[in-house]
Amino acid sequence: MIRPLALTLTGSLLAAAPALAEPVASARAAIAAKVQTQLRGDFTKHSQADIYVAIEPVDIDGDAHPDWQINWKAFGAGWCGTGGCRYQLWLGRAKGAPQLVFDRQMRGLTIEQRDGRTVFVFDFHGGECGGFGSQACPGEFTWDPGAKALVLLPTPARHTAIEDPLVFSR
Repeated sequence: MIRPLALTLTGSLLAAAPALAEPVASARAAIAAKVQTQLRGDFTKHSQADIYVAIEPVDIDGDAHPDWQINWKAFGAGWCGTGGCRYQLWLGRAKGAPQLVFDRQMRGLTIEQRDGRTVFVFDFHGGECGGFGSQACPGEFTWDPGAKALVLLPTPARHTAIEDPLVFSR
């Protein structure tokens, strides 16, 4: 009696495994297609494998849907400058393709967990803080479920004046 039940459960789990993998694969494929479009005109050719490697998992909002990050440094120096390299965050959703929620140039990044949420601590070009290029210009962003957006956290220290996390996408 236990053996047939175990076989039934095992069969059910195996049948569900491809269904669980499909949303992740289709989400990554949707992002890869968008990146491929954005890479048009780049002098360096990038294979589909190069693009897939650059799309890495990250947790933006703490839900069960996989989220993704892309550091465009992986595509070469043409995507970097004095303000650092282009960086994107894509929010996974229950239905539909992932949503781009962050697209800016940054010099550095630390991802921290604070009070049960993910905080992205960026260092931007000093000019975004009213200074010059080499000056530190921190900006801390986190997911705001009420606004359904990545938002700039108020910090006591001087920080970036640009609150819009989608500078490149506009």
